Amino acid sequence: MSRSVDFDFTFKTPIDVPEVLHLMRENGVVFCVDGEFTYVLDETGMFDWQSGREGELEEVILEMGRARWCDGTVGMSFLFSGSTRGGDLLFHPGRESVSFVVTVNRKLLPGSELCDVGWYMGRIIPILEPAGLVEVEYRDSP
Repeated sequence: MSRSVDFDFTFKTPIDVPEVLHLMRENGVVFCVDGEFTYVLDETGMFDWQSGREGELEEVILEMGRARWCDGTVGMSFLFSGSTRGGDLLFHPGRESVSFVVTVNRKLLPGSELCDVGWYMGRIIPILEPAGLVEVEYRDSP
C-alpha cells in the first residue's frame, strides 16, 4: 500500500501563479521532462491532467494566471533541480493556498516508511517564502 505525502502552503495575500512558477524555474525546478510537461486547468473538480510540449510551456503558465481561472484549481508537475524527485503543485481558488503532492520518487527517511520532510522543505520553502508564505502544513499518511 502506498502512502500519501502532501504539503499545504498558505500565503498572506493571493499569489500570482505565473510569478511563482517563474520563481521556481529560476531556482532550477524542472517542468519539462523529455520535452513534455503535465498540467491541469480545473473548473469542475475533475482534475483532468493534460500534457504539453516544451514550446507550449510559457503559454500554459500565462494561461494559469488569467482571471478566468481564479475560481478554479491550476497546477503543474515538476522535478526538483538535480534530482529525480518531485510531484504536483496545485494552486487553489483564491490563490492564498497552494498544495504540493509528492508523487515522483518520494525520498524516505533512512530505514523508515515516512517521507524525509526536511529534504523537501529545504528545497521549496526558500522559493515560496519571498512570495509571502506564512504557514506550512505537512501530512504523511497511509
